[in-house]
Amino acid sequence: MVIRRVRPRLRGVAVGVVAAVAVWVLVAVGGHVDIVMKAAGIPSNATGLGGFVNGAHALVTPALVMVAAIAPLALIVGAVILLFGGRRGMQIVGTSIGVLLLLGSVTALID
Repeated sequence: MVIRRVRPRLRGVAVGVVAAVAVWVLVAVGGHVDIVMKAAGIPSNATGLGGFVNGAHALVTPALVMVAAIAPLALIVGAVILLFGGRRGMQIVGTSIGVLLLLGSVTALID
């Protein structure tokens, strides 16, 4: 009986400790944001919304290229699955088109 009461408490304490360590690591690594800014091509004098837009544009464009390369393959795979009677084929087709449209609209909004 006592063990059943103690385990949930220990689990809660363990989750709290892991969360605290994760936050500490993120704060410690926070000084290395300059590497990401340099890789994304964000100028160091960009502040506020300008820096956010530059960063988003630098990260979304390669993602759009990757999705545009994979979407036709996903459409073919979904069609083949539908051809053989699979029920998940339409989900694959819809997901590939949806992700492509979503990233395209995000790119249009950023520009």
